[in-house]
Amino acid sequence: MIEGILYKVRSAKSEKVVLLTSGNLFYIKTVDNILSRGDIATLVISSRLGNIERKITLDDGSVFATKDNDAVDKLLLETIKKRSILHKLETNGFLIVASIFFVILFSFSFLKWGVPSISKKIAHALPNEVNNVISENTLELFDNYIFKPSQLSSSRKDEIETAFKQHLLPLIQKEEGMSYKIHFRLLKEGEESMANAFALPNGNIILTDKFVQLSNNQNEISSIILHEIGHVKERHGLQRLIQGSFIAVTIMFISGDSTALVDMGIGLGTLFLTSNYSRDHELEADLFAFKKMLVAKIDPDNFVNIMNRITNNIPTKHNKGKDIIGYISSHPDTKYRLEIAMQYSQCFKEGLSKCEN
Repeated sequence: MIEGILYKVRSAKSEKVVLLTSGNLFYIKTVDNILSRGDIATLVISSRLGNIERKITLDDGSVFATKDNDAVDKLLLETIKKRSILHKLETNGFLIVASIFFVILFSFSFLKWGVPSISKKIAHALPNEVNNVISENTLELFDNYIFKPSQLSSSRKDEIETAFKQHLLPLIQKEEGMSYKIHFRLLKEGEESMANAFALPNGNIILTDKFVQLSNNQNEISSIILHEIGHVKERHGLQRLIQGSFIAVTIMFISGDSTALVDMGIGLGTLFLTSNYSRDHELEADLFAFKKMLVAKIDPDNFVNIMNRITNNIPTKHNKGKDIIGYISSHPDTKYRLEIAMQYSQCFKEGLSKCEN
């Protein structure tokens, strides 16, 4: 029981009352009458400042005032605290540490598994018009600032395009609105020509002059083209853009820096150029390529050969770990991927059209 004065709302009248509690309920009464009752959780209790009079505001705006601060803490706040998870988190050291750990674990899990999973669903749900807009703008950006016109002979380019149309396109079940096209570009860093191959989300496949020059035959080129088509079919490029957007927006909200979105926009094209796919994406594209190669009667060891040749052709300064532009340098777990390619190569040599890996 807490003794105090009740000041009714819109009234200058006040009267002595007592405040009683029963479970989660409170009662304010005089000797003869109950003036107010309700859930303790609805009370607004002022903070304690020494022994200054405490004010408790009721639902209707009336105010109960008392100097019995200890009784308020004991009878009211303890009841509310028992019902408040937030209060427990604020006062229990173990729960605070556990909560921080949970938030970190949840955030890590969301970024590692949640964002990729959501991005995959969104990427496959978006219409092909989105792929076209992204791809056309990206290729235009590259042509204006990064690429130079190809110096390959017309006959060499025609040879690659003809083989692509005659031998590879018939293997691919075309998606609605999806078409594949080969583009040839010269990519240089300083005076050095760089080997690269990548695909934009709408099916535009870019082959650099150096990549073509390092290839010993059409089958080696076809193996890489099929790998890139695998990325397009699974919409890996669009998934990466969506994932990048998630992270950029998160950074913006945490830091309050809206320039994160500007940086994201600038960086989207770079993602394509470096082909920085996840390990799962790379393996997924590899398997697509190897399976199609068996059907096309192309030995997957061609993939191994061209990958090794590009690796050996990366300039020494790039092998030291910075600013690697070369195709192979940006693809993780190369050794493991080549081992799988050799498994498929063995299946090819045995005359199999399918391979269990």
